[in-house]
Amino acid sequence: MRVFVAVAEIDIRLYNSQSLKEKRQILKSLVSKVRNQFNVSIAEIGVLDAWQRANLGFACVANNSIQAEKQMNRVLEYIEQDIRLEVIDIQKEIL
Repeated sequence: MRVFVAVAEIDIRLYNSQSLKEKRQILKSLVSKVRNQFNVSIAEIGVLDAWQRANLGFACVANNSIQAEKQMNRVLEYIEQDIRLEVIDIQKEIL
């Protein structure tokens, strides 16, 4: 049996964040919605001290590479549709 893991790192810009507290509120909301809707592991992984930038990482597991890639793309599309932010860069990999 093979296990496939889709991993992505997303660099984002937050438009309306004027403080670290506002940034955390936006990210907490986004991370919670992504976890609940897509059943993936997601966390803020970088740019922790900048209030208008963030770096998120997420991973999902599937039994084939096609399913892993589909799930990863659904999550990325969901994040890109959030009007509170702009996706600057995405790095993704299927292991």
